[in-house]
Amino acid sequence: MVATGLAAPGQTAHTRLMAQFLRSARVRYFPNCTLVLLHDVPRSPLQRGQQDEVTALHDLILRQEANTPHLVFTLADNLARVLRNFDLNMATLCPVYVSISSGAKCILDLFGDIEKDWDKYFMSRIHIIFLIGDLGVSEDQFLKTAEVNTMTNLLLVRPSGNANFPTLHIQTNSPYDLPELRTLMTYLGEDGEENLNLVPDKLGDMHGFQMKVVTFHFPPRIFMEEEEGRGYQLYGVDIEVVRALSQALNFSLSFTRPSDGEMWGWEQDNGTWTGLMGDLQARRADVGVADLYIMEQYFSIIDMSVAYDIEYLCFVNLVPGPLPQWMAVTLSFLPETWFAILLSVLVGMVAFSLVAQAGQLKNAKMIKENNLIDAWFQRSSNTCLLLYGCVMNTAWVRVPSSSHLRVFVLLWSLAFLILAVAYRGSLVSHLTVPVQQQPINTHKQLYEKGVEVGSIGFTLKRVMAKNADRYVRLLAERYTHVASTSEGLRRTVEGTYSFLESRGFLDYTIAVDYTDRMGKTSLHVMREYIAPFGIGLAYPKFVPYIAKFNGVIRRLTEAGLAKKWMTDIILRSKLDKAGSSVVQVGESASGESQNNPSKVRPLTLRDLQGGFILLALGYGLSSLAFGVEVILRLGWGGYVKE
Repeated sequence: MVATGLAAPGQTAHTRLMAQFLRSARVRYFPNCTLVLLHDVPRSPLQRGQQDEVTALHDLILRQEANTPHLVFTLADNLARVLRNFDLNMATLCPVYVSISSGAKCILDLFGDIEKDWDKYFMSRIHIIFLIGDLGVSEDQFLKTAEVNTMTNLLLVRPSGNANFPTLHIQTNSPYDLPELRTLMTYLGEDGEENLNLVPDKLGDMHGFQMKVVTFHFPPRIFMEEEEGRGYQLYGVDIEVVRALSQALNFSLSFTRPSDGEMWGWEQDNGTWTGLMGDLQARRADVGVADLYIMEQYFSIIDMSVAYDIEYLCFVNLVPGPLPQWMAVTLSFLPETWFAILLSVLVGMVAFSLVAQAGQLKNAKMIKENNLIDAWFQRSSNTCLLLYGCVMNTAWVRVPSSSHLRVFVLLWSLAFLILAVAYRGSLVSHLTVPVQQQPINTHKQLYEKGVEVGSIGFTLKRVMAKNADRYVRLLAERYTHVASTSEGLRRTVEGTYSFLESRGFLDYTIAVDYTDRMGKTSLHVMREYIAPFGIGLAYPKFVPYIAKFNGVIRRLTEAGLAKKWMTDIILRSKLDKAGSSVVQVGESASGESQNNPSKVRPLTLRDLQGGFILLALGYGLSSLAFGVEVILRLGWGGYVKE
């Protein structure tokens, strides 16, 4: 950056008129903006005279705009590199570029530089070019140069007339070859010329200019359905946004698929991208739309609009299915309830045995003389077995005669009658309606499951690697990309993969393709999400219509049109699905009812496997006890007669 105050021997009536024109334009069109002054340097002795005028105009502008924020650069060969190393956005406010040159080459070199990272809105800024000397090409050829012709606020100012009657020849371009936009005037420095608008809105009406939009089928955002003899029928939220833009700004649309058949695409080793992103990077399309997240990773190759909707990036997993039916015998109560029951039984058995023993010691003589029934309760094994039978609601084989034991038994029986009734009712429910396992809803659970995760390409892997959640970063290490959404969902259904996509797409796909007629789904979207993302349009880098499109997008977003379109799309999809259903809900393909409440479904061995498992366990434990008894008695020298 250079700020100079060189002498200006080449000051003429034309240079003074140019400085006057700049001051008049600044006061009227950009009073609070920063001037970015770009001036030429002499490149040969033949240009020395013209360079004096360049220097004189440069000095006049610096003195005239001394109180205006300004930056000064030299139109040298390394200017693009200098600007890339300088944070122009932080140092300026709505920069206005003022170029002073003796030829067109330096200016075209600057404007033709594709990497304009120093100013994202370079092509839509106000550019005033003071050209002193010969252009080297015709004015039309200069204004129709590819990069110049896409600039929306460009003024080419050249001296005309003579020294006694100086005038300025001012011409503007017509971006995208739009008709009736190129204006031509002669500036005389008089007040009457203020009525002419030198900075018209050239993109407010694009006069039917055809914009090429690259997209692909991705419901519910985009539906691309082929119709015989009519090409593709396109509709969806993202398509409606583009159509609203075309109606507001009067341009036509030409929809196309990514040229290489990919979807969004991914970055290759040479830095180029495939798919939709590759078409925008190579400027083969003007707009890209396909549920595009506004992410930092894209900004190196494309520009994006403001958000018109919000989406959440989530994993989808296979629904785990019902729990094994043998677990039904334990599901009636929560673990803490089972613990309380078990503890109550153990404490009750010990307490009853102690109470019975205490009563027997006190009345031992009377028991022996009268042979009372309470003598049977002297053995703790008898009392424990009796109380267990009470827990299982079996009949009492012995009834104590003592009042204190009868009170204990009465309350014990009542308590376990209540528990048994509750258990039986809940057990019937669990036997007839299997309990579904809890699906995976957190990134920690997904990490502990140990399956691979991934999505299309590697862009989302970089997003996961920078996530604040530790488990998301660990999952990024297992990331495996897939070629398409169908492959990702197929692998997820197989149970060996967890596919990552937007919640809107996953909810819609599950409702349409992975839900049976009974309303049962085979896939589940996790509640935890990676991050929320704004959905926007994508453009090639530095195109000038971004700001104009953003204004229209903000208005339609504030009006709630995006949400309305999404609601309409979902309703339309449901109606289409209902209309295409041949078999009614509740009937199988063979016509048999699958959901008829009048029919009773008999319980199968699978439903009752818990009971049979307990029976087998009882057989096994009793056999083991019998074997132990036999071994112990044989070890003592044979059976003992009682």
